Amino acid sequence: MRRTHLLEPRKVVLEEVPDPSPGPGEVRLAVETCGVCGSDIHAYLGHHPFMVPPLQPGHEFAGKIDEVGEGVTDWQVGQRVATEPSLNCQKCPPCLDGRYHICSELRVIGAAAPGAMADYVVVPSRKLIALPDELSFEQGAFLEPLAVGVHAIARTEVGPDTRLLILGSGTIGLMTLFAALAKGVREITVTDLVEDKLTLARKLGARHTVNASKTQLGEFCLTTYGEEMAFDAAAECVGTESTVRDGLPILRRGGKMIIVGVFPNDVSAPIGLLQDREIDLLGSLMYQIRDFKTARDLMASGLAPVERLISARYPLTEIVEAFQKIESQPETNTKTMIHVRPQCEQPTVSLDDSTNDEA
Repeated sequence: MRRTHLLEPRKVVLEEVPDPSPGPGEVRLAVETCGVCGSDIHAYLGHHPFMVPPLQPGHEFAGKIDEVGEGVTDWQVGQRVATEPSLNCQKCPPCLDGRYHICSELRVIGAAAPGAMADYVVVPSRKLIALPDELSFEQGAFLEPLAVGVHAIARTEVGPDTRLLILGSGTIGLMTLFAALAKGVREITVTDLVEDKLTLARKLGARHTVNASKTQLGEFCLTTYGEEMAFDAAAECVGTESTVRDGLPILRRGGKMIIVGVFPNDVSAPIGLLQDREIDLLGSLMYQIRDFKTARDLMASGLAPVERLISARYPLTEIVEAFQKIESQPETNTKTMIHVRPQCEQPTVSLDDSTNDEA
């Protein structure tokens, strides 16, 4: 089979390896579609603190069950599925406490285990999520990033009266936007440095957007709300020092900031505000299977039009070109999709603004 292999930073190849076989309790998926995550790009550039080459990327994916292993009775060959890519030990204290997503021995498909930018991938059957016929394989590949947003919003405990700040309008920021809108939050401000991404955020439901390279958030708060500490909660979805430093001072007393972005380095931030204003600083790691099911329901109900985020499509044969294009033109990339199966392969397609305007 064909498999993507990131050998070292900026050196990715498509290699031929033997087809994998599922073991007991596992299934083999014939991958149809796999999304390129921001984490994949950070690993490609050598900037990710946990995903260090060599590795075989691909953790946002959907496909069909191709083969079932011994003991698998509740799934059948041909079923359309997506996968929760986290692999947990099921025996450490967090796992036994029901918080298996922070397992002491956590591994992730596409990082510490072979990923799905390949013809086939083997996964535990307990990690499968059935994909209804009304959802495409591309939508199925979006279940993973949308589950990240669902989990973060659940931890933040927002509601209709919450003023929410989302720092960053990349894929995870927009997934967090979808999850917040589904919770009834309407007063949502999204920030970024790229105008096109802010335009998309407004089209998808953000009440306000702020280009942080042009407008200080404190100035925005005074102009829009007449107060310096305007937000009840903030979701950091970038992983940079500047977003933390910008977001904390404009949180109300008793507010919350949840860290969703992955930070490659330690940061300096006004931590004294946490004590002085009794601000809660929370972390959000990945998701649980229930977050995937919620994400699936949001897509099926039309509350998460994730397909509007697709900025490019490539066949697996052009995986090298896909990574190179994202690196060279990051401002044009929101979500790049890799189509794996031959029947899905098609010429490279970039979606323009008119496509993003469609309902």
